[in-house]
Amino acid sequence: MSEKIIKVGISHGDINGIAYELILKTFDDARIFESCIPVLYGSSKILAYHRKALELPSLNVSNINRAEDAGGNRLNIINVTGEETVVELGKPTVESAKSADQALAKALEDLKSGVIDALITAPAATGSTHSIETKTDGAENGLRILVNNSFRIALATDKVTLAEVPSLLTREMLTEKIKVLQSALIRDFMITFPRIAVLSLNPQVDMEETTTLAIKAASDAGVHCFGPYTADDFFASDRHKQFDAVLAMYYDQGIVAFQMISNEENALFIGNLPYIITAPNQNTSFEKAGKNESSPDSLRNALYLAIDIYHNRETDKEIHSNPLKKQYFERGSDNEKLDLTKEDI
Repeated sequence: MSEKIIKVGISHGDINGIAYELILKTFDDARIFESCIPVLYGSSKILAYHRKALELPSLNVSNINRAEDAGGNRLNIINVTGEETVVELGKPTVESAKSADQALAKALEDLKSGVIDALITAPAATGSTHSIETKTDGAENGLRILVNNSFRIALATDKVTLAEVPSLLTREMLTEKIKVLQSALIRDFMITFPRIAVLSLNPQVDMEETTTLAIKAASDAGVHCFGPYTADDFFASDRHKQFDAVLAMYYDQGIVAFQMISNEENALFIGNLPYIITAPNQNTSFEKAGKNESSPDSLRNALYLAIDIYHNRETDKEIHSNPLKKQYFERGSDNEKLDLTKEDI
């Protein structure tokens, strides 16, 4: 049986940056339409403006009013900005930030109602994935996971100053983050027995009592987690290759190592949400806007990551919807007799 062709929403990000260049280049590859029905929350007028400025080929596009009307083999566009919206390449403006917020709000509305199956957020000046916390119930519990093939780094804390990090890293909080990361690896990445490495906050592991206690608590709960490891020794010795994911204590600790080891194909996934939300690991790059210098690899991989996670979640549901019956043995004689006819009590 063939897999469902899912509907994937794309919020258009900042109209003055590289977001539309990434979108145009991504959907120039017709093979993508074999895997999804894309719905762009943006503007056909702005798409045409960027296509001409970049001198890129035309796309097969269709203007629609509702995501329910999206068709295959084309880029479907729901216009969420006014006709008077002005593009100023390379310059963040109040108008471009407002347009990004409008697109994200509409896309999240459709995602929560089930009209689209997943959402990719294109780069926005305000950080489109950061805006999700104010627009999605429960998103404050989301776990950001940077993904590059089998290399994954999750962030225990994010969007806080380094001075705030130590007070936030309680044993209970870290234990919960480790458990959430394990659940995401099993459900979203189909890794049956994931191995998780936990980094230390301090350069000396003997100062890591809180982290050590959290690792023990998670291990006692059945999580295969190890550490704490100092970040410099851990990555310098390529120990990350022995694990399915790494939990970093703060943003810089995770992102610097991730950028050095991986490449521009990186994508971001927000785990522990009822919805599937991914993003390219790129910023707006205003300095490159309109110059046809940006690679679409990260956005393309964010798209494929969302599709894979959707199908992984469907498989996970199917596995747990009809569990195998318990097996009973009669031991009345030396020969064990297997009886599969009895019902569970």
